[in-house]
Amino acid sequence: MLLAALLWRGPATAADGEPPREDTQSNTERKGEWLFAPIPISSPAIGSGLEWAVARLFPFNKKDEVSPASAVGVAGIFTNNGSKGIAAGGKLYMKEDRYRLALGVANANVNFDVYGIGSGDASRGIFIPLNVSGGAGIGEFLYRLRKNVYAGVRGQYRNATLSLDRDRLTSSEIAVEPPEQIANVIEKIQDQFLHQTTVSLGPRFQWDTRDSVFYPKKGFLAEGTADFFSTGLGSKWSYQFYRATFNKYTSVGEHQVIAVRGMACAATGDRVPIYDLCLFGTMNDLRGYTAGRYQDRRMFATQAEYRLMLPVKGFLGRFGVVAFAGVGAIGDKFTNIGADDLLPGGGGGVRFRLLKKYPVNFRVDYGMGKDGHTLSIGVLEAF
Repeated sequence: MLLAALLWRGPATAADGEPPREDTQSNTERKGEWLFAPIPISSPAIGSGLEWAVARLFPFNKKDEVSPASAVGVAGIFTNNGSKGIAAGGKLYMKEDRYRLALGVANANVNFDVYGIGSGDASRGIFIPLNVSGGAGIGEFLYRLRKNVYAGVRGQYRNATLSLDRDRLTSSEIAVEPPEQIANVIEKIQDQFLHQTTVSLGPRFQWDTRDSVFYPKKGFLAEGTADFFSTGLGSKWSYQFYRATFNKYTSVGEHQVIAVRGMACAATGDRVPIYDLCLFGTMNDLRGYTAGRYQDRRMFATQAEYRLMLPVKGFLGRFGVVAFAGVGAIGDKFTNIGADDLLPGGGGGVRFRLLKKYPVNFRVDYGMGKDGHTLSIGVLEAF
């Protein structure tokens, strides 16, 4: 969702006496700006509907010419398959970007399809309809250790109920599938049905040299996160989730950017909830795949993107185009991922700048993958 992107997308860094970056130096009056974004969505996983958000982007301290813009807001979603949710939160940059604080809460009731675990289940196309409902909260605090380098802690709390959508399970759409294959998918996750609480605490690291929080043209962002879910904290299961990402941005002239991204994640432990596996197609790690079809305990994805904002003045100068391509894979272990498991993806999209003071783009991307295509619409760049 848009609010999640505003909360967890890392900011530009302009610390230790460096001049202000793009996001601050163009806003000499240090005023804020409202963002209103109705976003139509259409996903095989959760149906068609509307995502919306209202956010305020503003300097936390008007005298601070170093920190990127802070953001607070509320967002929601509803679709034709009965899914709905609402979230609120904020991300603050304080004391010339020495401290970064993010908080968010959400409540949702989502109907979605799960194809099992592993590339074998995904390739067969056999899925079961699930429902998850409940609330969640997340908080993060980062402190600048040295120029461009941050470290801190992140905590999560989720109180959810996972169950079968039995009305859809008995519908003609699914009943035509072989019963034994559907039963096999259910068996893999049946211990997760009914109520469950998951709680985590863990370290977070950032190394950020980008020149902009919203539309970086140069620099890089390296991030690492370890979430330790523990029964000692009140979690139903003890398990771990690790994620590392690296984004690099290179300016090619005034209006063109080449962006590349690599990521890897790992989920470990005896019991890992299906929503905490490595999920292919989420977080825009590789467009062209439906979220929830490919998932397992290990995953990697790489991609490159060419970005062009039209080199003209006036209204047309707010438009842009992109082209992207990449490859990734899932598996129970990285060593078990072979050439036959690779999942290629690619596509293109258009951009439209929404705000005057901050380079925030409305994004429409058409992606093609191994099993079909997807259309993703949102705010901010994919990475």
